[in-house]
Amino acid sequence: MPKCTINGREIEVPAGTTVIQAALELGIHIPHFCWHPDLAVDGNCRMCLVEVEKAPKLQIACNTAVTDGMVVHTESEKAAQAHRTTLEFLLVNHPIDCPVCDQAGECYLQDQYMDHGLHESKVEPEEKVRKRKVVDLGPIMLDAERCVLCSRCIRFEREVTGTNSFEFVNRGDHTQIATFQDRPIEHNYAGNLADVCPVGALLSHDFRFKMRVWFLEETASVCPGCSTGCNVTIDHRDGEAHRLRPRRNVEVNKSWMCDVGRQEYREIGLDTRVTGARVRRGGHWEGTSLDDALDVVASWLRGQGAATAFVATPQGTNEDLFAFRTLADLVGGRLEFRVGDPQDKVRVREDNVLLRADRNPNTQGCLDQELGRTGVAALLADCAAGRVETLVLQGPELLRLPDAVEPLSRVAHIAVMATHEGPELDRAHLVLPAAVWAEVDGSFTNFQRRVQRIRRAFAAAGDAQPRWQMAARLVQRLGGSFPAVSAREAFALLAAAVPGYAGLSYGALGATGRALGAPGATEAASGASAGAR
Repeated sequence: MPKCTINGREIEVPAGTTVIQAALELGIHIPHFCWHPDLAVDGNCRMCLVEVEKAPKLQIACNTAVTDGMVVHTESEKAAQAHRTTLEFLLVNHPIDCPVCDQAGECYLQDQYMDHGLHESKVEPEEKVRKRKVVDLGPIMLDAERCVLCSRCIRFEREVTGTNSFEFVNRGDHTQIATFQDRPIEHNYAGNLADVCPVGALLSHDFRFKMRVWFLEETASVCPGCSTGCNVTIDHRDGEAHRLRPRRNVEVNKSWMCDVGRQEYREIGLDTRVTGARVRRGGHWEGTSLDDALDVVASWLRGQGAATAFVATPQGTNEDLFAFRTLADLVGGRLEFRVGDPQDKVRVREDNVLLRADRNPNTQGCLDQELGRTGVAALLADCAAGRVETLVLQGPELLRLPDAVEPLSRVAHIAVMATHEGPELDRAHLVLPAAVWAEVDGSFTNFQRRVQRIRRAFAAAGDAQPRWQMAARLVQRLGGSFPAVSAREAFALLAAAVPGYAGLSYGALGATGRALGAPGATEAASGASAGAR
């Protein structure tokens, strides 16, 4: 492997590594616009020019491969002057409208001017070149005057989605990006165009004029929209989520996420959240404390054994599933789970980018913990025959099935953990308020069998609690043991009990998760489970 020296620091890198990549490994940031780690190199912005000893002129760091013995200077006077000159030409026709630009605070041009510019322009045109502004392209808005012609959007459309919506039009200083006849972007990955744009030329229609980014807090998490498990960042303020952004994980989603997943933030703060427990008495709902509601559920379960049934949800975390399994095993009831309920999420087609037909984030976690034993169809048959006295649901999915209405009407006691209100909850006899994914610590296992962390961004609404915590409290009420007071400790119990998870911990999962190995037959098992249920 070649060794090189960058700003006096030596590094050894694999053959083919570029200077800009080697510098990043050393923590050295070389200014750039067009380079992106998950797009092909274009080398058109000329912002990443560096001085390479023995080279006749400055080289672009994004497309210069490291060679053995190479000595690179990224902050020499020649390199610094090149950076200033490039910025000066970019700013000749750029509208200085930072106070009203939504990209302010995360704009490459703004940041790099402060770091590498701060110059007095030597070019003073009589009038800036005017281009199109506020062009509505559906999910995104285009402001061509702010564009630095980096071609990131063009390469994203060509290489990732294969839609080729964008192109360069006109010539010289009138060049700009455009779609054919200003047609809107219609694929499921339009939000990524705003992410890859280094300036304010492409902005998310959904986030536009909503919030200044420097007011937002960031929390790393995983999208719950499907079994891909895209790594995301929750941007939130004062307990309210304002947007989701993709977080780079080369093994899962690279730097992308779908537009369907981006909308998951909307469900967190809806007015329809279940914020308190309630129990049906005399045909009417009565609000009650969570402790009292759990006492009621425990009284239903005590001594019932085979007359009880439990249905887990693949929307729950691994910790939720493990605590729920512990409860079912303690009581002696049967345990099932649903796979891919088509009525639970917006129906979308699976594609070859990120979207998967399984709209649940943790189906694989259910399979790994062997939660499906005889099938929900068999369970409903037992309900219809009167063989199930008490049914505890970890989510409301089963209540939404039309075929389940009649069998469930024959069950004496139905308790459900729910995050949002819905007409299906009227089919239960007791409702427990569950925290949503952004309000809990935990983990999901995606379809690749990669275990990934989700992190609590803010406090849960009302009396809502993580599902694993409510299950653990029921275990304790029934005389069992679940020695965990945090999700981290619950995961440690899971790792000690579930084959394949041995030796795992939150620390071992890190920022991008840990793969358990090839899924093997689990994809087939998932399909078979979906058919059986």
